[in-house]
Amino acid sequence: MNMAKLNFRSLLLIIVAFLTLQMNAQKEGKEIKLKTIKYEMVVNVTTQKAWDVLNSYGDIGSFHAGLESSSAINGSPNIAQMDCERICYIPRTKNKKIMVKEKIIDYSEGNYYTYDVYEWENFPLKKMNNTFGVKTNAQGETVIYQVTNFRLKPGFLTGMMKGKLRRGARTTLMGYKRYMETGDKRIDIKELKKQYKSF
Repeated sequence: MNMAKLNFRSLLLIIVAFLTLQMNAQKEGKEIKLKTIKYEMVVNVTTQKAWDVLNSYGDIGSFHAGLESSSAINGSPNIAQMDCERICYIPRTKNKKIMVKEKIIDYSEGNYYTYDVYEWENFPLKKMNNTFGVKTNAQGETVIYQVTNFRLKPGFLTGMMKGKLRRGARTTLMGYKRYMETGDKRIDIKELKKQYKSF
């Protein structure tokens, strides 16, 4: 009788342990569902000129007013390439700024690069990656684009913030457009919005 109880308990413990391991494995293997934002804009420059500006990865903060500052880190060059890293500081409030560290995880010379945001402060991020690229549309015009895949934490913020992040993508491309076309640096976001209302 005692032997039967012992065997039953042992079997029960093995089953519980197996189920726990399986549940943990499923959690680890579960991919995070990301929302996607896409935005593109025609620029009046050659695709090469557009790429040269996009490819200036580390110091985007030197010409784009959407950032307080940026710089290449961990020995990375300023120019985009695989595994290149940078740190960016984004104004949030008077006393707080968002910090993000980013690393290029996909790169196609003259076409696009994708970076993963791997560390952040003062922003409710769970996962994010961004692709910036250049292409030619059916009319032969140069187009720059941004594709953002993201999830915030807690999850309900993801849908709530989608509009704000889409507006942020638009603002980013407006800053690139102005710099590509005129060479003007760090133009105030309000001025960009007035100039590019139709975009």
